[in-house]
Amino acid sequence: MDNGQQVYFEPAHDVISLPSGGKFYKNKKDTIKVAYMTASDENILTSPNLLQNGKVLDVLLEKKILDKDIKAGQLLPGDRNAIIFFLRATGYGEIYPVELTDPKTGEKFTEDIDISQLPMKENVLQPDENGECSFTLPKCKKTVKFKYLTSDEDDKLVKEDQSRTKKMGSNAISQVMTLRLQTQITEIDGIREKVAIAQFIDTMSPMDSAEFRKHLSDNEPGLDLTINIQAPSGEFFFGELPITAKFLWPYV
Repeated sequence: MDNGQQVYFEPAHDVISLPSGGKFYKNKKDTIKVAYMTASDENILTSPNLLQNGKVLDVLLEKKILDKDIKAGQLLPGDRNAIIFFLRATGYGEIYPVELTDPKTGEKFTEDIDISQLPMKENVLQPDENGECSFTLPKCKKTVKFKYLTSDEDDKLVKEDQSRTKKMGSNAISQVMTLRLQTQITEIDGIREKVAIAQFIDTMSPMDSAEFRKHLSDNEPGLDLTINIQAPSGEFFFGELPITAKFLWPYV
């Protein structure tokens, strides 16, 4: 009998595993429900306003993630990318044609990549109960604790830096690299005061900062986007899978 109440049916979806295993989240969520792409989603992918302000992926993910206890912006970049690759594979197919350059001849060639076969990174860090990891800086030998930034956290500091440089004019110097370090590093040799951490980072050795960023990148949870392709000349192209505008909208 119709009692006037609306019935909600979840759209067709799948449950995908997050590369982080949920270890960096307070709720330890290791899987997420994601709805399949539909024809109506192409309105998002081709929206001039969203393309102009760079919000295409944010809007798409907010629509496709069905879980209510986590937002797209609260995800680590590696988990976010895994969802984007799932949407691409189920929406437009698992084969992604990429244009590469033959390292021997310099000529362009196209290679079909099966994105469903991309493995997870193996060297994923194990955080403590606070979601933090440790690293000893090679030059100064100090031990830092750090966290991986969510998409929202990284977007916020980038916007703050852009706002500051805009106010200061054409001679302003971006501080986004040190701001990112100040947000990522939570402790230095047991010291957790933000002012002290900021002062340390300002005088940090370039060797230490470079090795720290490499450590984060090498061990960040996510898909391993490294590809090794034999070019037409017989030489091998080795590098990271290029993501272009055709990844989520292959008909541009």
